[in-house]
Amino acid sequence: MRLMAILITALLTLATPALARDAAPPKATIADAAWLAGRWTGEGMGGQVQEALSDPVNGQMVGYFTLSRDGKTAFHELMLIEEHEGSLRVRVKHFGADFVAWEEKDKALDFPLMSTGKDELVFRALTFRRDGEDGLVIIVRFKTADGAGRDEVLRYRRVP
Repeated sequence: MRLMAILITALLTLATPALARDAAPPKATIADAAWLAGRWTGEGMGGQVQEALSDPVNGQMVGYFTLSRDGKTAFHELMLIEEHEGSLRVRVKHFGADFVAWEEKDKALDFPLMSTGKDELVFRALTFRRDGEDGLVIIVRFKTADGAGRDEVLRYRRVP
């Protein structure tokens, strides 16, 4: 499981060209992400996925993600969407099924906002897109061994 943590961290970090990573993020507030609040369930990454995000409070939304494969938990993420320097960023920490953290206790993966659109927030290597009234698509961009990108698509439905 530790190898999976290292690979996910490296792949997500390297998935966006340096120029795009260095561009100034667009202006945004947590209100721009409020449509993500709620519980979501679906499929992706070879299994069943669950995700939930809180309502915006004090410039932040807190959430979790769980991937299950073959009836077993593969891993969890805790995430924070927050206002940061006049824009937004996503902060993520990964945990194994045993809830042992993959990142050091004072470290997290940070994904700055790259662009916004109607029903879409694009962060570095991570896109949230509304799909109809009760659907959500999350696209995670991984860098492949040949340097090209590969998108992992997670498809969700809102849980009432």
